[in-house]
Amino acid sequence: MGFFSLVLLALALSIDCFAVCLIFGMQRSAYQRSLKAGEKDPFPSLTGSAAKAGLVFAFYHIVMIVLGWLLGWGLDSIVARYDHWVAFALLLGIGVKTIIDGFNSRDTQLKVHAMFDWKSLLLMGLAVSIDAFAVGISLKMVQVALWKVCLTVPVVVFLVSVLGVFLGFHSHKLVQKLSLPVINLIGGLVLIGIGLRILIEHLSA
Repeated sequence: MGFFSLVLLALALSIDCFAVCLIFGMQRSAYQRSLKAGEKDPFPSLTGSAAKAGLVFAFYHIVMIVLGWLLGWGLDSIVARYDHWVAFALLLGIGVKTIIDGFNSRDTQLKVHAMFDWKSLLLMGLAVSIDAFAVGISLKMVQVALWKVCLTVPVVVFLVSVLGVFLGFHSHKLVQKLSLPVINLIGGLVLIGIGLRILIEHLSA
């Protein structure tokens, strides 16, 4: 498999990450607009948040690919039985929490907690990288060098994730028409939709 093919593979694995990060950015922009005059934004810089999400997603993809490469031949049937249910459960849970937090009037910081909190981000990283395990198995079968995959895929996933955050944040024309609770509702539905897509694809395979 050549470099161009690896990049295309990495882009395919990055689609869910991009969708999630797009919502990250929109959520962050809406939150900043909701702050009152003189009120300080308690969250890290946008660049730091984007890099945080990108690094988490890239790390998980490396781990899942390596696990698929090393363990896949012996565990593929077992993993295939449960991986899609795990991804669906995680994304469903985070999606529902995002929606609930968005309409929680007690603390506006909760409205962006669901996506930028470390705990949620780590769970989401696991959920959107499940497919990378199967990729690790298949790449070993076609005898692609593991180091090439581990260099290419995480870099592409990181860049696509960061791009998603910034595009979401700077989509002013769209974001300005939506309140923070509505964006959280959209974000929660997107996460649930990704989980359903993963579940349906695996069950129908």
